[in-house]
Amino acid sequence: MTTRFQMSMTREKIKFFLGLGLLISLFHVSVLRQHQIVGYEYAILLSLTLGTLVFEYLKVGQFLAVAKKHEEARRSHDLAIQTALAATLKSPLLRKLLETELLTLYYALFAKSEQSGVVSKGAQFSYAKSSNARDVYLFIALSQLPFLPFIHAFLEYKKGPGPAWVVTLLTLWSVVWFLAQVEAVRFRPIELSNYHLKYRFGLSWMADIPLSEIKMARRVDVAETLDGNGLFLSPLGSTKNVVLEFRTPVRFSGPYKPNRYESKAAISVDSPSDFFNQLALRGVAVGEATSGKQG
Repeated sequence: MTTRFQMSMTREKIKFFLGLGLLISLFHVSVLRQHQIVGYEYAILLSLTLGTLVFEYLKVGQFLAVAKKHEEARRSHDLAIQTALAATLKSPLLRKLLETELLTLYYALFAKSEQSGVVSKGAQFSYAKSSNARDVYLFIALSQLPFLPFIHAFLEYKKGPGPAWVVTLLTLWSVVWFLAQVEAVRFRPIELSNYHLKYRFGLSWMADIPLSEIKMARRVDVAETLDGNGLFLSPLGSTKNVVLEFRTPVRFSGPYKPNRYESKAAISVDSPSDFFNQLALRGVAVGEATSGKQG
């Protein structure tokens, strides 16, 4: 682990916990100012809060160290993160319940200190350039954050601190989620092994597809209309340039969405020619684009 990486991660951890501490302090002021509490009650509350922050700070440090160690050893960022979660959270149930939220915080706040996610050419394929993740994040952030303090103050005045903080926290989480998408798109490439295609699109969708289930892979024709009712589509706005046809329906899953089972998928990759070449080397049939409409 390099000194520069350690300094970057330490800086990000400090910023994260200072921000979290400020948010908790504002919450305490907002909620508790309406209630009469004695000094020792507030001292207990403050001690519990500080103790939790210290514990979380140490756990975050452990998680980042394990993730970096395994990334260097295995050259797979996605696998390194999963290994770090398993090493940091011993309870499988707790890990399952918190996995998406922890990955969201990691990609939103810490991943930018690391190098690019594509580390194995021929086996990993980026879709960052053909994704609109950054544009979506900027739209969400600019449309919500400037007005959030005024909305919070209005709701707190009219409805009390409870509804105001629910709206504020959900809004902040949506911004953090889309920021995480920007980095997850960069760090979670589509991967090919000798037997599987591991499809990823940020933290939104994923599928582990046996190569034997891919009947054909082809380019998307310029005049082709892709209808989401007839096949799986990579998230809205991304440049779909590859169509995969399956022998049996394949499951696509998302953390906050119901599973989808589809016989075809239109996905995005930055280098479709290289992608097709590697599929062909693994015995997958590669066809030409089909003109016309896709229903």
